[in-house]
Amino acid sequence: MARIHARMLATCTAAALLVGTVALPPATAGPGQPAGAGHGSGGNGHGSPGKGARDLGREVLPADDGWAAANGGTTGGAAADDAHVFTVRTWDELRAALGGSAARGDTTPRVIYVQGAIDAFAGADGARLTCDDFAGQVAVGSDPAAPFSMDDYIAAYDPAVWGRVDPSGPLEDARVAAAAVQAKQTQQHVGSHVTIVGLGKDARIVGANLRIRDSANVILRNLTFSDAYDCFPQWDPGDTDQGNWNSAYDNVSVWTSTNVWVANSTFDDGDHPASSLPTVYGRPYEVHDGLLDITHSSNYVTVSYNRFTGHDKTMLIGSSNNRPADVGTLKVTIHHNLWEGIGQRAPRVRYGQVHVYDNLYVVTGDDLYQYQWGPGTQSQLYLEDNVLRLGRGVELSSVLTNWGATQLTEKGTLVNGRPASALDAFLAAGGAPFAGPAGWEPVHVADKDPVRSVERIVQKEAGAGRVVSKAPASPKPGHPGRG
Repeated sequence: MARIHARMLATCTAAALLVGTVALPPATAGPGQPAGAGHGSGGNGHGSPGKGARDLGREVLPADDGWAAANGGTTGGAAADDAHVFTVRTWDELRAALGGSAARGDTTPRVIYVQGAIDAFAGADGARLTCDDFAGQVAVGSDPAAPFSMDDYIAAYDPAVWGRVDPSGPLEDARVAAAAVQAKQTQQHVGSHVTIVGLGKDARIVGANLRIRDSANVILRNLTFSDAYDCFPQWDPGDTDQGNWNSAYDNVSVWTSTNVWVANSTFDDGDHPASSLPTVYGRPYEVHDGLLDITHSSNYVTVSYNRFTGHDKTMLIGSSNNRPADVGTLKVTIHHNLWEGIGQRAPRVRYGQVHVYDNLYVVTGDDLYQYQWGPGTQSQLYLEDNVLRLGRGVELSSVLTNWGATQLTEKGTLVNGRPASALDAFLAAGGAPFAGPAGWEPVHVADKDPVRSVERIVQKEAGAGRVVSKAPASPKPGHPGRG
């Protein structure tokens, strides 16, 4: 078999990373209007995305803007002193600004401005590392002359050769070791009281897994998060009756963290969309996990004005059916987001009280598509005033599924311009019924729009570059200072 990673990474050209920044004058808030007001910012009233720039690094989540406004609210790094304000242009600078390997659990307030494209696969000399570079640091068994290769792994664990049992032995051990080498390069934790924002319209973080773990009070805004590529996915023959390739990295992961606001950003698979992935053992060779996953008892999260495009397992809320620690947590608000050309999980929910409102779903019905809303174990999903644009041949009954939930509320859904109920369609098609409504009423709702306005607002204002952040003047790249 040809070297699978060399083939799949060949499209990662330098041209894909050539982006610029836009210098724009600051915007001035009107009388009595907070700096963060306006659609696209999470505040009330319609704004004008892209027609002015303001310092997003010092903005905080407006009052009552979803669950992240509870528990004291979410201010990110707004309180940072000048010594902890950074402008970064490389992966190494971003990691250093976050505190490097000590970032997890760090509580120092800081604001980080991302300028241009940052590539997590960039080595110390700036050259782009490959999967073979990571694999070459790991030997199979005790022979230093036998570096690990995913091609060897694929040949060894073919179910026709190995059988349908979990991989084990020196090659699997080497895969795990190679994955650890990659994680050291491309995974970065984000500590508490941190704001990360993109400058201008083209700030991008490529190939990284940003992990907000054991943290509190974090804001991510105006960034494109692309292609958290896993060089060494694991073959799991017991995942469904066909087996599956499973990957380790989300573009952004939220673990055991509270008060997180993710807004005005774009999430995608970059140069490796699902359509480009080969088939191995008769299953898609999956090199991505989620785009934005919120798991492990995380709580008080707002996700607003983002774009999620061209990805399979898009957003997981709650990681397991058997986590009693999640009871009473995973309170998440999802509003004014665009979901287009995705496969599933928009969102998939366990345990949480999750409010999904004023979102736009564009469902093309291609081979990737499975469903949009997936309530599961002990979840209390509340769906309100969402807009569905279903392509030819896409049945409304497919939008909703039931992964073991007993409670669900859906109201105000608009389907191809007309009121309709995905729940009614699901039940009419023989779907597993719910015992009753969600059992709670959302209370943190500051930015609610009539459902017939949602499509226009979301298309105009969701995603990176729609609300532009200005840069404070910074003396040197990666150095602290007023921007």
